[in-house]
Amino acid sequence: MENLRVLKHLAIMGGLRNFVPLSSGELAKMLGISQQSASKKILELIDNGIIERRLGAKKPLIKITKKGLGLLQKEYAEYQRMFEALKKLSVKGVVISGMGEGRYYLTLKGYKDQLKRKLRFSPYEGTLNLRISPGESSKLNILKESSGITIDGFQDGERTFGPGKCFPAKIRNMDCA
Repeated sequence: MENLRVLKHLAIMGGLRNFVPLSSGELAKMLGISQQSASKKILELIDNGIIERRLGAKKPLIKITKKGLGLLQKEYAEYQRMFEALKKLSVKGVVISGMGEGRYYLTLKGYKDQLKRKLRFSPYEGTLNLRISPGESSKLNILKESSGITIDGFQDGERTFGPGKCFPAKIRNMDCA
């Protein structure tokens, strides 16, 4: 993992195509580690063929090798798979009765107008309450960390209503959020 952090910093500095000046002290500051640890890390990466080093006029010059590029590309591909999975997240559960408050909130002008504008359709004036099946709750954590479509909070003169977020969804091929 630490190897990837070093490679990421080097890549951002231009080390994928060119030799970049980088001392072990500078790397230590970037990673929040001691200069000695950074020096050992550089030597380890050189020994493993992940980076190469040349002597520069003032500082060592470092470049990512093809092997190092391969590690970064593998990491990138893993992130792509993770975020691609977010686009098609499936959550299983059982529909249950709620407290009847969804209809109230979804008929409020402050929410209703935003939902229509941001979702590009008028949602049903109520909510679908789902008891999530065991083992599915980790998927909700993914949604909590995702940006979604922000619905802003508002005031109606008497009360303050909080913000929320929506996610485009489908239930049996019917668009919803």
